[in-house]
Amino acid sequence: MAAYDIIGDVHGSADKLDGLLRSLGYEHRDGAHRKSGHVAVFVGDLIDRGPAQVEAVGIARAMRDAGTALVVSGNHEFNAIAFATPDPAVPGDFLRSHAGQRGAHNRHLHQSYLDQVGEGSALHAEHVAWFRTLPLALDLGPIRVTHACWHPDS
Repeated sequence: MAAYDIIGDVHGSADKLDGLLRSLGYEHRDGAHRKSGHVAVFVGDLIDRGPAQVEAVGIARAMRDAGTALVVSGNHEFNAIAFATPDPAVPGDFLRSHAGQRGAHNRHLHQSYLDQVGEGSALHAEHVAWFRTLPLALDLGPIRVTHACWHPDS
């Protein structure tokens, strides 16, 4: 059984993430950070705030693709999906509104990510599509992982 290294709330700090992984003994080889017998578990919030959000997503994504990490969605990934998804009930707006005072607030919270990824770019669409693949929770046997809370009935 693998040992789990739990990593929470990266928020776009790729340099700090790389340093943390290296301090835990991960080596970057073949396109991803790897450590024999270990799996990193990212507990969401890869984006928003930090200086290297695209790179932070890239690290987690490369590790998940290589089988050296698991990733659950945090509220910031959920918000990114909703910000980019048209609202069928409100034509011209999005599930996380872009309109009015609430929309200005939503954009302010998400603007650093949009600036770094390029709002509406192919990379932005690719990230949102990847965020949609992230589970809300993981039951790994000895541990359960979710970003906010574990609801036993769910």
